Amino acid sequence: MHELNRTIESCKNAKVAVIGDLCLDMYYFLSDEKTEISVETGLRTRSVSDFAAEAGGAGNVAVNLSTLRAAVVDAYGVIGADPFGHTLKSILTEAGVNCDNVLIQKESWNTHVYHKLYKDGLEEPRCDIGNFNSVKNSTADRLLASLESNIQNYDAVIINEQIKHGYHSRHFQTELCALIKKHENNCLWITDCRHLNDIYDRTIRKLNIHEARALYLELNKDGTEIPDNPELLSRLHSYWKKPLVITLGEDGAIAIGNEGKMYSVNGVNIIGRTDTVGAGDAFLSAFALALAAGSDIENAVQIGNFSASVSVTRIFQTGHPTADEIKAAAAAPDYRYNPEKAADIRAAEYIEATDIELICLDKTPYPKVAIFDHDGTISTLRQGWEPVMKDVCVNAILGKAISTVSAKKLEEINEASAEMIEKTTGIQTIIQMHHLREMVLSFGYVAETEALTPLEYKKIYNDKLLEMVSGRVERFTNGLLDIENLTIKGAVQFLEELKNNGVRIYLASGTDSEDVRNEAQILGYADYFNGGIYGSVGNPAVDPKREVIETIVGKLPKDIQPNNCYVFGDGPVEMREAARRGFTRIGIVSDEKQRYGINYEKRPRLVLGGAQALIPDFSWIPALARYMGWERK
Repeated sequence: MHELNRTIESCKNAKVAVIGDLCLDMYYFLSDEKTEISVETGLRTRSVSDFAAEAGGAGNVAVNLSTLRAAVVDAYGVIGADPFGHTLKSILTEAGVNCDNVLIQKESWNTHVYHKLYKDGLEEPRCDIGNFNSVKNSTADRLLASLESNIQNYDAVIINEQIKHGYHSRHFQTELCALIKKHENNCLWITDCRHLNDIYDRTIRKLNIHEARALYLELNKDGTEIPDNPELLSRLHSYWKKPLVITLGEDGAIAIGNEGKMYSVNGVNIIGRTDTVGAGDAFLSAFALALAAGSDIENAVQIGNFSASVSVTRIFQTGHPTADEIKAAAAAPDYRYNPEKAADIRAAEYIEATDIELICLDKTPYPKVAIFDHDGTISTLRQGWEPVMKDVCVNAILGKAISTVSAKKLEEINEASAEMIEKTTGIQTIIQMHHLREMVLSFGYVAETEALTPLEYKKIYNDKLLEMVSGRVERFTNGLLDIENLTIKGAVQFLEELKNNGVRIYLASGTDSEDVRNEAQILGYADYFNGGIYGSVGNPAVDPKREVIETIVGKLPKDIQPNNCYVFGDGPVEMREAARRGFTRIGIVSDEKQRYGINYEKRPRLVLGGAQALIPDFSWIPALARYMGWERK
């Protein structure tokens, strides 16, 4: 972390040139309000409630570099003699980008503009300007001559190409390749191309996984299957013999340096809505700037990854991460672990003759400390909370429009609510309600003045949920249900065994502290938690699971290593918190309806959360103990 922050600070001294496709992104937000029938055409007009203009393509990369406080950011490119070119140049200049080498070609060239139309939160087909451009050789020569005359001023040159009909003509490609060869050692050359990844040799390449796979197929036309990501990276490195990085979207990035050593960074788990537009540019800008500042490729890839994770949180805009935002993202990231294994059940590996899935579990001695999640791990009192929360979310988002909204829009909001619940499973309810309020405001069916506070949404949800829980508690106290009907199979017996073996046991839940204590007391196992019972105190800044783990870390005796501390849970939050500390993570893929067996819907999120092994329920503990070689009293 210290090295990363040091590198980010040193970026202020870096000098970078960006040569590439300068574009303008125009955003229009459409509304059905205040429309009218055109007198001239008889057609209904479309109202624009708001609009925005941002730099795109190489322009966006340049703005990102300037936002990251690079000492010098010089843009090289071509615009048209039109109002859009003027607007684009103004945006770049205002952001601190030097546009002295942005050329205007008056004939056969229009500024590249992407008109992006949004209605009800969805993007409609774009209208593009500039697809019929034709760059003159004289324009390309002037551009490259300007770059060469200034080459001694730069630590790095970023080459951007994303438009088939931009100025990367055959003539331009030939001359730029010659320029790179001539000045290969004068500065770093870094390319990010959509169509020309095999053209600009002697450069450090940044590709996304789709571009890398497409290029591999193009280079291997004999029908060879695309290898897995690390092998793909290795083969492209062998082909180009230069460092390169392949971004994997939400799953992070992999890279390889001059010496052939591979590096990988996990994707960052993002809760809430995301917009991937501009994420690649955010990665490239931070990655290239870090290299220009003298960073090694491993550190640069991490910085690029965190920059992209900030960018995707900007909805309906490209996003320009700041240095402070990247530092904050890197301070305590929630990573996505083992994404390929999480996405493919066929990749699962089991202890022989068991339902225990091994992901990356080392054989570790018997627990000395054990931390348990509650709902879905031990208790099934709250089984079915997800549909209750989803119903609350949908009604909150739509408000009075619940009965008039289209079926398509209703399905979209149902899916968005389900996605939010999936991503936030295990965290405090109050934080989930903060995300709900953001969704309410984002969809726009409820005015900001009418939207409730997170606490008010939480009360609505809790009232509905506790009505269901109270019914189960009443049947339990009346003897119609017993403890085995309301707990995961083998959970209570395992708690008893751990306590009898001198293990320090903690309960950490995202449910309100008073409620989780009451439920554990009612069900009769509260006394097993000799380390304490922790729940939400209504403060989003105080996560009970993180608090418990940090407390344990601060008090660990010298004879207890982090991997002697076990975390058992059915949610990704406790897995990630434990992974951050090096604790042993056992995910519970519990089927809460029947109390035993596997709920396969839980598997991906637990694997992504960092679980090292998965068990369906605690009846499998003896088999796990045999595999681990536990010595028990």
